[in-house]
Amino acid sequence: MKFLFCGLGSIGRRHLKILKNEGEHTFIAFRSGKSTLKSNDEIDEEIENLNDITNKKIDAALITNPTSLHITTAIEIAKHGIPMFIEKPLGKDLDNISELENLVQEKNIPVLMGYNFIYHPAIESIKELIKEEKIGKIISAKAQFGTFMPGWHPYEDHKNSYAANSSMGGGVVLTSIHEQNYLTHFFGEVTNVMAMEVGGNVTGINAEECVEILLKHESGVVSNIHLNFFQKPYYRNCQIIGTEGTIFWDFMKPVIKILSKDKTDIINLGTDPMELLEKSYTNQMGHFIEVAERKCEPRVTLQSGIKDMHVALKILKEIKRNYN
Repeated sequence: MKFLFCGLGSIGRRHLKILKNEGEHTFIAFRSGKSTLKSNDEIDEEIENLNDITNKKIDAALITNPTSLHITTAIEIAKHGIPMFIEKPLGKDLDNISELENLVQEKNIPVLMGYNFIYHPAIESIKELIKEEKIGKIISAKAQFGTFMPGWHPYEDHKNSYAANSSMGGGVVLTSIHEQNYLTHFFGEVTNVMAMEVGGNVTGINAEECVEILLKHESGVVSNIHLNFFQKPYYRNCQIIGTEGTIFWDFMKPVIKILSKDKTDIINLGTDPMELLEKSYTNQMGHFIEVAERKCEPRVTLQSGIKDMHVALKILKEIKRNYN
């Protein structure tokens, strides 16, 4: 297959590495010339204008550039009818989304949203446990994510990164949208949103760095999400409370615990949490190849990405950040 990469930052390069191991493929990169990263030797060809793809016979495109450019880039790709992978989140807002929706529908273009956690063995197992009612009726859930964002990319000033700037789609709400997405995956669409910004200005970024969120889902479950950009060490977990017990997952431990009154059952997922994370990315790219070949439907559709954005924008409105 011939893949077009629109953006080769850290996440783009991660997907590229996986696809290089998936078979004999050809890779073209669209580069704006503004990146501080050097060209990648594993790319077969580089272009500086998306109009140049007309005669390239591209089979699939990955949109992995800064969040603020996702929708406009996707529109240009959609004009050529090319199957697309769009890294999460869909955008910094929903400007021009109708144009993208119309093109996708008109040209029958497969679109997969890039939420790798949906393919994580822990998330897949928890989804099955909920379906099987292993802890009875679910009442509430709590997801927490904390990271020291200034330490992500040692080669750059963190204040200049996309994650640090609301104008580029940064901030902890959009950058760390995984929790919102997988809780919706578990419990259904969000019907009510409450949020509060906390933390002050620990990291000095031009965007929100810590938010407490309450979501009411159509199933009746209420979920709480805590997100922050200043926690040391990295911390990520999920706790689901039911009438007969509790499901607990700590990202840094390759197990799921099912706690009840008299016992604790442990589901072993592997030996290394980083291997599980890598598996989520590998499974996602394998799925994207099948989507691009029209062998299956996307597990996370463009419409799912749009719904996630509506919720995220409501959260940002609640905390008086980034809304029209």
